[in-house]
Amino acid sequence: MLERLKDLTQDIQEKVRSGVRGVLKPAVSTPQEVDRKTPASERLFCDPGSKKACVTVCTPRGDCSCDAGALKEALENALTEHGLQISVGEAKTGCSGTCRQGPFLGFPQKGFFYLGVPPEAASEVVRETLLKGRLLFPYLSINPDRSYRTDILYDRFSGLLAAIDESVCMVEVAKYFLDFEEGLSCGKCVPCRLGIKRMQESLDRIVGGQGTLDDLEQLGILCETMIYAPHCQFAMASTKPVLSAITYFKDEFLEHIEKKECRAGVCQALVEIQKKKAFRERMAPKKKKAK
Repeated sequence: MLERLKDLTQDIQEKVRSGVRGVLKPAVSTPQEVDRKTPASERLFCDPGSKKACVTVCTPRGDCSCDAGALKEALENALTEHGLQISVGEAKTGCSGTCRQGPFLGFPQKGFFYLGVPPEAASEVVRETLLKGRLLFPYLSINPDRSYRTDILYDRFSGLLAAIDESVCMVEVAKYFLDFEEGLSCGKCVPCRLGIKRMQESLDRIVGGQGTLDDLEQLGILCETMIYAPHCQFAMASTKPVLSAITYFKDEFLEHIEKKECRAGVCQALVEIQKKKAFRERMAPKKKKAK
């Protein structure tokens, strides 16, 4: 009996030792674990494998008095001085020339903006943010009046509407703002109660590949009506982003309507239409050249 207990004790101890050795055996680290173990000072702010640009500069459409061009040039010079092979992208921007936010920088890979960046601050941005990964809070966009999507910048006072890079569809952005306000109207006045609904219907048709030029015209008329006709400021605040989108990015609306194309590849219905069109073109018999 004692011998059996002794053998059983030895077996248990051996199993415990085997389990401990298995736990202590060095495991192959995953890329995420390696990244956590890597000191913050050695991590790259920009992902070289990402399809998105690391940094973008506002590229206004229309008259603009800010130093966007000078900022881009200063940023490119600073990147060259620090030996960084980073290309500066463009943040498409609709501006009336009276915005108080520019020039601004976008960081598409991280999803935030720097506002009011003077050209002489380009070297600091490269050194502190792109090299060391530090945020410069004097320029960081954190105003609650601009608490929208991380890839959108909108100023309700001046009507400025901007996207962080070219991968944002401005037609879809207009729809986003209307969807955000859906159901919030008190319904006391007809322009607001029915106007938002009619605008949503027009935008749904446009992003769905069924829009017409009449839809675009109706959007413009309703935007103007809802700015001046309603009893309160809600309707104006709801439709101004849509009016900015139509005003500064009309070419994208026309592409959605006339060509059934979404250059950003965001509107899925239009993407499917283009896929089917490309398939039909590939399958169509090639015409023989006349002798």
